[in-house]
Amino acid sequence: MFSEDVSTSSSQDETISPDICILDPLTEDQPDDEIVVTTRRAIGRVAYVAAETAARFQRDAVPYDPMAWMFAPREVFDGAAALDACLHRDACIRGVVLHGIGLGLDVDRASLDILMADDDEGDVPPYTHYYEGRSRGEHRPKPRSTGSNARLRLYTATIVDTRNNVMLQAFHASLAHNVHEVHARLVGRFGPDLADVADIRLGLHPSSPLVISLVPRATAEVIVRMGDDASSPAARTFAVDIQQCIQA
Repeated sequence: MFSEDVSTSSSQDETISPDICILDPLTEDQPDDEIVVTTRRAIGRVAYVAAETAARFQRDAVPYDPMAWMFAPREVFDGAAALDACLHRDACIRGVVLHGIGLGLDVDRASLDILMADDDEGDVPPYTHYYEGRSRGEHRPKPRSTGSNARLRLYTATIVDTRNNVMLQAFHASLAHNVHEVHARLVGRFGPDLADVADIRLGLHPSSPLVISLVPRATAEVIVRMGDDASSPAARTFAVDIQQCIQA
């Protein structure tokens, strides 16, 4: 049976009211259930935020029920619950950014909007972690031969990891023939354990939470220009590494 106990506290010591209505999703629909008219895209937004919530809680060992978080009112959504608010694009992006850079269980919307203010032209970050046929966290096969005619392409990678009460957030960008070359570089810079949890993507995604948090606009422009000029002599040795550590 699905638990309806949401009386717990967030990192901001806020108490969630125990009388929040959480309808058990495993029971049959009832005649008096509220009807919500929406789109398939909007449902995808809610699913995206729910997946990011669960992944972040597992990654950071947050002692809180992800489902309860989705149903509880949040300041970041102007007092609405994520389940309702994240049907809309702006709220969806705020939810993803909140969990992507680990800002606690809630934050004032104005504070988060400052982080996002310079990224109005960016697209919503991809909601899947599948690139070149691999899934995030899967064991990576041995690199295949690239051949002398393989084309260099821009790859970026983000890492979020918490160990010994220290959260590491890292960003990497470089040009490579394939994802395996990038993974090998990450092993050299961060070690195999952190390289294995890296989210490696083709291209630069300006709306990705860690890109918003770590990469200045000017640096992002340089990265994009280098990606567009992959045939230049400097492309093979080009690399950007940015990281920060947060002591809990």
